[in-house]
Amino acid sequence: MRIVLDLQGCQSVSRLRGIGRYSIALAKAIVRNAGEHQVWIVLSDLFPGTIETIRASFEGLLPDERIVTFSLPALTPYQSTHDWRTRAAGLIREHAIAELEPDLVHISSLFEGYVDTSMTSVKAFDETTLVAVTLYDLIPFLNPAKYLPDDGRKHHYYGKIDDLKRADMLLAISDFCAEEAQRELGISPARITSISSAAADTFTRLAMSEVEIEELNRRFGLSRPFLMTTGIVEPRKNLDGLIIAYSMLPEELRRRHQLFIVCQPTARDRVRLNDLAASHGLNADELVLANYVSDQDLIALYNQCYLFVFPSLHEGFGLPALEAMACGAAAIGSAATSVPEVIGRKDALFNPLDLDQMAKMMHRALTDKEYWQSLRDFGIERARKFSWDVTGRRAVEAFENAYAKRHAGQPSAEWSSGEGRYRKLIDALVGLGEPASDVDYIASANAIGANQRSERVPQLLVDVSVLSAFDAKSGIQRVTRSILLSLLTSPPPGWTVRPVRLDRQHMAYRYANAFLRMLESTPEADDDDEWVDTQPGDVFLGLDLIADAAANAEAWFSAQRERGVKIHFVVYDLLPVLRPEWFHEGIARCFPAWVETIVRVSDSLVCISRAVADDLKAWLDAANPERLRELSLGYFHLGADIENSHPSTGLPDDTDEVLRALRAKPTFVMVGTVEPRKGHVQAFAAFQELWAAKIDVNLVIVGKAGWGVGDLPETLARHADQNERFFWLQGISDEYLDKIYEASSCLLAPSLGEGFGLPLIEAAQKGLPILARDIPVFREVAGNHAFYFTGDEASTLASAVETWIGLDKEGRAPASAAMPWLTWTQSAEQLVRVILKGERYQVWRTR
Repeated sequence: MRIVLDLQGCQSVSRLRGIGRYSIALAKAIVRNAGEHQVWIVLSDLFPGTIETIRASFEGLLPDERIVTFSLPALTPYQSTHDWRTRAAGLIREHAIAELEPDLVHISSLFEGYVDTSMTSVKAFDETTLVAVTLYDLIPFLNPAKYLPDDGRKHHYYGKIDDLKRADMLLAISDFCAEEAQRELGISPARITSISSAAADTFTRLAMSEVEIEELNRRFGLSRPFLMTTGIVEPRKNLDGLIIAYSMLPEELRRRHQLFIVCQPTARDRVRLNDLAASHGLNADELVLANYVSDQDLIALYNQCYLFVFPSLHEGFGLPALEAMACGAAAIGSAATSVPEVIGRKDALFNPLDLDQMAKMMHRALTDKEYWQSLRDFGIERARKFSWDVTGRRAVEAFENAYAKRHAGQPSAEWSSGEGRYRKLIDALVGLGEPASDVDYIASANAIGANQRSERVPQLLVDVSVLSAFDAKSGIQRVTRSILLSLLTSPPPGWTVRPVRLDRQHMAYRYANAFLRMLESTPEADDDDEWVDTQPGDVFLGLDLIADAAANAEAWFSAQRERGVKIHFVVYDLLPVLRPEWFHEGIARCFPAWVETIVRVSDSLVCISRAVADDLKAWLDAANPERLRELSLGYFHLGADIENSHPSTGLPDDTDEVLRALRAKPTFVMVGTVEPRKGHVQAFAAFQELWAAKIDVNLVIVGKAGWGVGDLPETLARHADQNERFFWLQGISDEYLDKIYEASSCLLAPSLGEGFGLPLIEAAQKGLPILARDIPVFREVAGNHAFYFTGDEASTLASAVETWIGLDKEGRAPASAAMPWLTWTQSAEQLVRVILKGERYQVWRTR
């Protein structure tokens, strides 16, 4: 059986109340106890800030692809029941759910949509699929004068009552609630199952230190043992009655206690309740009213309260009493409605309208130590009888029984196909008639289009934002170009690869069709770079580095992730975060924002080496950025077959002369932009020492002038030995670099920090030995196939060069020819295994 759970009750304003907590806990219990049944969750995209939180709640319980969103035309809090767009939204929602072909749909909270943009309905479009609804209470139905004061509320609420009656089954949260539905609505007992409730596992006894207790009391203004209750400020919660009953206790007893009410009062409520307390003789510090209290604090307060009093006149269940008992609180409560089912003990119940009886029971609990202890002990055992797994199993059994009774419960052949459902939806929308504006039609059409799941293969969207604008031939752009070409040439089976680019004006992505057409050996595409069109199951790969813009595009990434698109970013290194002094101020400023953004929006971060992944994990551990779900960390190695990276060509006129000079003596070549982290200052100083010592060697620097190295570029450009034993080659082609490698004796890699170290592999491909600084990433790439040095002084590097020359003369210098390396195709395959097949190196969670 395919069970679809509509969890808008965890997205709407109800998410902040007991209904939201009940809905998420019940859904988890259903998933845990579903057995062979397949459970899906549907969410509305009109609540974008809630979707990631709900996905995080089901991490490890439900495959992420089984949590899907549906789109609706934008709604405003309560529109007339007869409003065309509202009725259309009801049809569109049911159609979107029907596309999942469920056997049963469960609505966690039906009475939604008056004060927000929730949309629930029962059999407005899909009359065939079984529908179950959780019933919490009928309080507004029984008290319309209080809760339905105007025609708008009445229309909305009674419309939901009609929906409730159309449901195939009700899951009542208490026996009392089930009996009330039978009595007041005439619903057959056969259609109602009482599934009860439970407290979350987090509501338990705590071992709190004296310091923690003192801090808790200080924050909430508590200075003495306190009685406690929780509930919103409304008549049925009977807070006034509790305050008056408390005032009836002996003054000497009250002086030793406080009455603490968690009720989130408005300013007017606070004044009224304090005035009520004062008028009945309570001192100012005897009544403490609390605003919002987190679950963590609530649990601690339950643990510390001396007595929990629940005076409610009407409850669907009475969860606060159960939570308090689970935390070890002595609890007494109302004998009305469902509360006795929770407390389960006659001598702990009072008539909530008999304030004298309430006061006497509080007095007994505060003065009779044996009675108080028995309440605590009983409450702990009583709370254990309520279990979310038991509740979840009851719900699943109710679903199974309803499905078995339906037996032939398949949709009619007439519209069982997706096309048939679509035709039926259009007919139903037409049947709504007028009035409807063009804006309504467009909004509805957009929502229907967003809900359509095409049969196309999933997209792998590869970010080429920088490369498509300008190829600066940097290392990152070489990687971007090479990986993209490999993916386009050999796309993963069952995937289509589409390069995309960021539209910086709108901070949203377009297909990079014009760029694709410019690439050699790629299929033709339209020049129009239309907006990216995604659906669940697509994957975005942040291959290019857009450090200056990612933070501004966070809303786009978040929306795609909520839609079910997986987001992955490649991390080349963390050096601008770890060593900002090595980089231009602009990079040092924007790079941390990029890292923080991709940590928030990504499903995984894929590093170009294990060393970078280790750096990233260490940074995450130290920074501990906020994140709801676990973050996968992976890594892959870069390719090095330059012929498959779209190499540049072209040789200068003096090529032969330069190559002859390099072959004439030991030549050490450095490859990389002249910048602080590359070690050029130390290297140049070391070779000046060697030349001063009459050691005849060449130094070749291949790379353009960068930032942050002072007057070094000017010194290099004007050096007396330029083009004799020192060569600075800027902006040369890949073809020329290849010849430089062949003419050199050794690759010198003195870099202080790298993400990978591609020149090491390129040198090894030519059989060129390597002299490298001993840093983790070089050890990872070169292993035992390089000679390593340590130290930051010129003399230590000069000594290492001399040592290497001696080893080379003796034939004992480490050879690089056997160093393992990947082609770009193999590199792309490693990357694909991480982002599409879930291979990961480590997992990180916010502490």
